[in-house]
Amino acid sequence: MSDFPTTTRVVIIGGGVVGASCAYHIAKAGWDCVLLEKNELTAGSTWHAAGNCPSFSSSWAVMNMQRYSLELYRGLADEVDYPMNYHVTGSIRLAHSKERMQEFERARAMGRCKLSTKCKILVCAPPEQ
Repeated sequence: MSDFPTTTRVVIIGGGVVGASCAYHIAKAGWDCVLLEKNELTAGSTWHAAGNCPSFSSSWAVMNMQRYSLELYRGLADEVDYPMNYHVTGSIRLAHSKERMQEFERARAMGRCKLSTKCKILVCAPPEQ
C-alpha cells in the first residue's frame, strides 16, 4: 500500500459498473483518478445484474447509452489487453397489455431508425378456450 497515491485530481467511491465506467472514462481523458471500493470490484448491485447488457428502451437517451456501452464492451478486451468473457446474447420482453405492446413497438421503431437495433416483435394468438 506504500504506492497508494496521496493526491489525485478525482476520487471515485464505489467500484460498481458506474464507478468503474467513470474511472475508465476519466483516465482515458487524461486525468489521474483513484477508485475506492470497500470490497471487490462489481461485488454489489452490479454483480446482481448478472452481466445483463440490455439494448432496448423506450427512452432515446437510455437506448443511446446502451448502444455506446455495447460497442465499448465489444472492443474493451483488446483496448486494455486483458481477456474478458463478453458474449452478446439477446433478450425477450413480454407485453402484458396493449399499452405495453405499443411501448415496445415505439422502442423498436426508434431503435431501428436511430441506432440500427435488430428487434423483432412476435405476436402469439391467445390460447383457445
